[in-house]
Amino acid sequence: MTDPTLQEQDSTLPNKTAAPVRETTFLGYLREWADALIIAFVVAMFIRTFVVELFKIPSGSMSPTLLGDFVAEGLATDRKGEGHEYLLISDPMGDIVQVFEKQPDSHYIYRGKQSKFALTSSQQVLLESKVHREEHRILVNKFSYWFKKPERGDVVIFRVPFGSDPVLDEAQNVSVPAYHRDQSVYVKRAVAFGGEQLMIGDDNHLYVNGELVSDPEIISKLQYFPPAGASEYQLDIPENHLMALGDNSGNSLDSRYWGPLPFDNLRGKAVLRYWPFKDKWFLSPK
Repeated sequence: MTDPTLQEQDSTLPNKTAAPVRETTFLGYLREWADALIIAFVVAMFIRTFVVELFKIPSGSMSPTLLGDFVAEGLATDRKGEGHEYLLISDPMGDIVQVFEKQPDSHYIYRGKQSKFALTSSQQVLLESKVHREEHRILVNKFSYWFKKPERGDVVIFRVPFGSDPVLDEAQNVSVPAYHRDQSVYVKRAVAFGGEQLMIGDDNHLYVNGELVSDPEIISKLQYFPPAGASEYQLDIPENHLMALGDNSGNSLDSRYWGPLPFDNLRGKAVLRYWPFKDKWFLSPK
């Protein structure tokens, strides 16, 4: 029989083969931190290049979905004395205000541009008391279109189809080259694709192949206008291209001016508005 006392004594004997404990020096700690930072940097660059990227909305071309301008939101009365929720977008270089009126289902109807002095007194008070710079931040999924094509209603991020920011009177006869890293990045909504005919109707709604676009619903609730100086708009879209239009059609330089966008120019799909914190975070087209 084994002696339990001997077992207990043996278990307390020092392990002569154990490696000596080395004390980490300051340079050792510094190297460990440097290794961790380098790995974190490489992972972050990989994610930013191939997975997701954060963007700031720089202009009001996607209002009221995404804001990037001087805005005021709140309750005001119209000329009949009836109260409504308004989104007012102010031009800081002039006295023009874009007026959006909120509907019971929370979407906005565009009421056009007005001089600040043509607003009702209630709207003027709203504008003067609450105007502020608001720039929405969005998260973009950069691999969304690796394995599938964009769908109607997607908010897409892309390179503009020329080497610098387009100027209206220079954008009338522009050929569309493929993606180039020095081209500016835009955000618009995909509304039509290769093989389709797009038309802006007299009712300021979009028609594809002669049919009113009703799916997704957001497109049917927006208003669209022909390019400045034109009375109508109709275009056949070539294969492997899409039409990218701003939700704020009255203040957006988009495919109406520089034509269909090649799929090669796409950078990704905007999926989430992470700032500011509002009711609807996810940018689903439904």
